[in-house]
Amino acid sequence: MAETFHFSISMISRGKSKSAVASAAYISCEKIKNEWDGEVHDYHNKKGLLHSEIFLPENVPIALKDRTTLWNSVELNEKASNAQLARNFIIALPKELSFEENKRLITEFIQENFISKGMIADLAIHQENDDGNGNIHAHIMTTVRPLNQDGTWGAKSKKEYVLDEKGEKIKLKSGNYKTRKVELTDWNDKGNAEKWRENFASLCNQYLEKNHQEKRVDHRSYKRQGIEEIPTIHLGASASALEKKGIETDKGNINREIKKHNSLVKAIKNKIKEITSWIDSLLGNLQAKYDEYKQTKKDELENKAELFNLYEYISIYNEIQGEKTKNLSYYGQIKKGNADLKRFVKAIYYLKDNHLQTIADLQGKVFELAKQSKKISGDIQEKTQRIKDLNQCVSCIDAIRENKEIYQEYKNKTLFKDSFYNSHKKKIDRYLRARKTIEKFTGTSSIKLSDWQKEISSLENQIQELTKDKAKVQDEFKQIDHIKYAVKIVNEEYGIDLSIEIDKAIKRGEKPSVIAQLKKFQEQQEKTDKYKQKAKEKYSGQER
Repeated sequence: MAETFHFSISMISRGKSKSAVASAAYISCEKIKNEWDGEVHDYHNKKGLLHSEIFLPENVPIALKDRTTLWNSVELNEKASNAQLARNFIIALPKELSFEENKRLITEFIQENFISKGMIADLAIHQENDDGNGNIHAHIMTTVRPLNQDGTWGAKSKKEYVLDEKGEKIKLKSGNYKTRKVELTDWNDKGNAEKWRENFASLCNQYLEKNHQEKRVDHRSYKRQGIEEIPTIHLGASASALEKKGIETDKGNINREIKKHNSLVKAIKNKIKEITSWIDSLLGNLQAKYDEYKQTKKDELENKAELFNLYEYISIYNEIQGEKTKNLSYYGQIKKGNADLKRFVKAIYYLKDNHLQTIADLQGKVFELAKQSKKISGDIQEKTQRIKDLNQCVSCIDAIRENKEIYQEYKNKTLFKDSFYNSHKKKIDRYLRARKTIEKFTGTSSIKLSDWQKEISSLENQIQELTKDKAKVQDEFKQIDHIKYAVKIVNEEYGIDLSIEIDKAIKRGEKPSVIAQLKKFQEQQEKTDKYKQKAKEKYSGQER
């Protein structure tokens, strides 16, 4: 293993059609009957088992040392069809160590991380060929429910009432009281996976060093280690056996391609190191030239009589991003370069399609989109309300039908009408309210269910189209935000103040509306900068 690290964690759950008994039979190469569903799991012919053992914490009934007793007890205790039964680990062991050393290593890991916490652990050590300890690995199953002092299984968690500031229970609209789930152990803590992986890597390296091995392992991913290589995938038992016989497998082919890629990455990195010193010698001159170019560009932009052109802003912004790209790795340059190019082309096409040339044009487009967005929202709200009204009319139909006979009888009364009304007031009033509701929303008290349903269907289709229009407007706002960001970066990079743009507009005799739009653009940008600065200061304060 040493150069690679494989440590997988999964949950054995009925919800995933898994069985703790089946898993235990598989890792131990035994035949075990599951008393929960009556199914027999027979793996006694499976090869590759080197050692199996069950570890019990102190004061746990010795009967649970028996694998069949242990996992059937777990199965029978869990009643839910989606119950979590056990936690499952598959851990690659260092092939540089002897079997006895690996056994001591994994035992120490189990005792330190599981048994000391009160879990029961079922260990099986496998190897997938007969050459000593090739592809040697450990399977570990741990219990997820604690044991009570009397040997019965305890609860994983409990519910407790959430209290308000006065220490009283909070009542919900449903009439129930607000509760929260409280874990009774720390076994399900999200940070455990990282702790277990780190602890095993540390133990591995201790055993490797003790046995005079130079290689070391790291539980962190290549990305976290800052390594640009791609990790190979775990072959597994069947693929590993086939590969050793000279039969190519899909997993083996993937690993071979990954190794070719990693070899290429190493070669490129070595080449980069060769030319780094040469590049460093040029950096001073390049920086001076770049500073000179920036000043020239700034003077050129400020001395132009016309308003700043958005096409120039986007082009200069793209040049700035190109300079930043040069400091990245080879693959980083490709990735960022492609992304920047797509944004550049998209921005140019957006400006062209919408006939936008200046900042004033851009702010005008913002006003137009804001107005359009407001109208779409209003239309959606209006049509949604109409659907609610029509649905209310539909809900009145039952009230009318159920009480129509009583109402007609009341209407036809000539004698004792008031007495009849008092006796049937609830039904008569319900009928009249339903008719008034329909008349209020449709202009007539007649029931026209078919017409209402057609109108509701039409309104729903219209809302769908309006929602699509709303999404398009939002996409345009995102594109404009990118262009505004480009303007901001260019102005900061070249030290250009937007006040210059406003002064130009005044000198050129632009319309007051154009000047107002420029001022609004500047005001919004300053407001955004202040908001970001406050958020940054607040976050920094929280960090301290």
